[in-house]
Amino acid sequence: MGTTTLWALRTWAKLTLLLGLLVGGAWLYLGTGSGWFWVAVGGALLAEWYIVRQLAREWSWEARATWWWSA
Repeated sequence: MGTTTLWALRTWAKLTLLLGLLVGGAWLYLGTGSGWFWVAVGGALLAEWYIVRQLAREWSWEARATWWWSA
C-alpha cells in the first residue's frame, strides 16, 4: 500500500509541476491581461481537479484490494 501511495503522490507532483510550467509559460507569453491566459489557468485547474480525482480513485481501489484486512 505504501508503494501505491508513493506512486500516486509522485504522479500528482509531476503532473502538477507540468501544469504549473505550462501556466507559467502562458503567463510569460501572454501576460495576465490576456483572456487566453485565464482560459489556460481555468484549464489547468480543471485538469488538476480531474487528476486528483482519478489518482484518489486509483488509490482507493488499490486500498480495497490490498489493505491488511483483505489479506
